Amino acid sequence: MNDSNQEPWNSSQGNDGGDNSRSENSGNSPSEEPAAADEKQEKQPENGQEAGSSPEEGKSPTGSKGPDAGQKQQGGLPPYGQGWNQPSYGGAYYPYGKYGYYQGRYDNPYSPQQNPQSPWEPNGPMPPKQHHKMGSGLKTFFWVIGIVAAGLVVAFAVFAARPGLMQQGADSQSGQASSSQSSSSGINGTMPKKSGSSGSGSVISGISGNGIDPNARGITIQGKPTGSAMSAKDVYKKVIQSVVGVETTVSSASSAGGGSTGEGTGIVASSDGYILTNAHVVGYSRNNAEKVILHSNKAYQAKVVGYDKTSDIAVLKINANNLSPATFGSIDSMEIGDEVLAIGNPGGLSFAGSLTGGMISALNRTIENYSANGMTYIQTDAAINPGNSGGPLVNMYAQVIGINSNKIAATGYEGMGFAIPVSRAAGIINQLVRNSYVSGRCRLGITGQDVGSAQASLFGSTEGIMIRSIESDSYVGRAGAKVGDIITAADGKKVTSLDDLNAILSSHKPSDTIAMTVYADAASGNGHYKTIKVKLLEDKGETQK
Repeated sequence: MNDSNQEPWNSSQGNDGGDNSRSENSGNSPSEEPAAADEKQEKQPENGQEAGSSPEEGKSPTGSKGPDAGQKQQGGLPPYGQGWNQPSYGGAYYPYGKYGYYQGRYDNPYSPQQNPQSPWEPNGPMPPKQHHKMGSGLKTFFWVIGIVAAGLVVAFAVFAARPGLMQQGADSQSGQASSSQSSSSGINGTMPKKSGSSGSGSVISGISGNGIDPNARGITIQGKPTGSAMSAKDVYKKVIQSVVGVETTVSSASSAGGGSTGEGTGIVASSDGYILTNAHVVGYSRNNAEKVILHSNKAYQAKVVGYDKTSDIAVLKINANNLSPATFGSIDSMEIGDEVLAIGNPGGLSFAGSLTGGMISALNRTIENYSANGMTYIQTDAAINPGNSGGPLVNMYAQVIGINSNKIAATGYEGMGFAIPVSRAAGIINQLVRNSYVSGRCRLGITGQDVGSAQASLFGSTEGIMIRSIESDSYVGRAGAKVGDIITAADGKKVTSLDDLNAILSSHKPSDTIAMTVYADAASGNGHYKTIKVKLLEDKGETQK
């Protein structure tokens, strides 16, 4: 143990319980010790006695000396531990010692001289206090924070200056996906295409025209068959030929020839090439490049006939015949606890035709922003992952009872998948085939862009939907709103996104009039709120761009 860490005894107080250190019971004074002829060494104090004090003042109550009494050390210093008592547990001590920093100097406990100098600088005063420099790790941390902050500022500035890159063409009803979405996340929750995915060979050319067939029979819903349920193996063999892959490519506005590609699942609805999938799988647009890959690995160019964002359903058409259409069943014959199977392409076409199983967890589930038009959903614990969207949920009689939607299932809970009941959506599907749109849907006649809380704070604005453009037949412009104004509420409900606004519109009919709160003149710095009343238009496909 280093002597510098030892604390001296209080000379006016003895050990509590005696000296626990090794000692000799001797009362000799320093004058009785023999002096060395060849050394000019001062006498050493007794145990508990400080340099320069009298023997009486330095004695402990027991009169014992420190360890190794009578021994001397070369250089005039006492041997280890000699010259002061070793502190025992419970004994008193000075937190800084009598040789601590006192009256601007240090007393040196290693020497008995009367005027010791600083051990740090023998011939002068204490050196000035040095200032600690910031460590390199801390400097790096602050540099990183600064770079990130600068990047956020630049990103928000770009967002404000070029909003078309974030959500180009998005409107109040369709809420189209950005044309510059990152390929790392696919399109609207679909899986990004991976190199080596199926269907990358030759592609059969698409149809001519828009794919609408006013005389199409559409899908029919069959009742529950009699007899015993099938095994999962037999159900899979019967249904798999009706399951396809859907590949959507969104051209990029920011790079020539570039773009992002997402992969989902589809269901063959008719032998002459109508395919069902989710609206979010096709990117909420009829202008994206679509490809359908059959279970046989044949690939076809596809045309989006129409889609309905409210129910998340889309219909495609390919130039093919003699396909194996699925058999569709009713949810009305199903009960909670019934076994169901999900078939699709989780993870994209690299895992095409995957089968997962579970049961019906609930029926007639209402999902926020997806049930404003009255649609309810099937809840299941069968795994529905990105890439499964648009695929079939099948009962044990090989009937498709639902269209899986990962978009709706993305609620942050594990083991909670949702499917659109086909028997409730049959009318929507058939209208899309025959008309390309669903009658009775409303629109405002504007295009808009979400304004989040971060952007609003940065530019001194407010959350809501910024108006990007106003169509000539829209009542929004006639009511006094302008491009750049921000819609903050509609029909008495706060709106912070296009999904919020779509849900409100879905609960109304064309020609209804609703009140809207608008933050006007937001770009001028003199923003103010005002209320306008707007008449709703019928959406006959105008929002499907």
